Amino acid sequence: MEIKNTFRLIAASLLLSIPFAHTAFSYADTGEQKEKAVLLNKNGEVSFKDSKGNVVSLNQLKGKVVLINLWATWCPPCLSEMPSLDKLYKDFQGNSKIVFLSVDVDGNLKSSAKFLKKRKYNLPVYQLNSALPKEWSTTSIPTTIILDKAGKLVNKHVGGMNFGSMKFRKALKQLSEE
Repeated sequence: MEIKNTFRLIAASLLLSIPFAHTAFSYADTGEQKEKAVLLNKNGEVSFKDSKGNVVSLNQLKGKVVLINLWATWCPPCLSEMPSLDKLYKDFQGNSKIVFLSVDVDGNLKSSAKFLKKRKYNLPVYQLNSALPKEWSTTSIPTTIILDKAGKLVNKHVGGMNFGSMKFRKALKQLSEE
């Protein structure tokens, strides 16, 4: 419990220390996408689809810390945080207790995968395959959601982040060791 409180304090301090902390862009889903997402979520399972069509549900990821980053290729604050997010992903790639879900809110996986590849980012890209729970939902990006190993929300940060912060990295590592 103490680590979760520490994580929340670190996330709050990051809010004050980054240039885009209060900058986020709004986006809107089409009604058709929302309706489809609600239908897919009737069983209460949150899931994502990768560029190969594989579906990953959060239920499959229980026992792991999950970092979900909602972004789009046209969003300046998203692009600003992308280098530090990619570095964080590379640095934690060997930690099997942490999963990164880089979620393109536009749902155009082909385009976003090409975008990431062109910039030499290694982040795996996903799209939403179901609706997010109400407490995680947002219409602003970037948004980063961190879930503990039990799948409970530890932090939801709307706006750009500096994923290079040593305090953030330490808190993420500690959360994975709980």
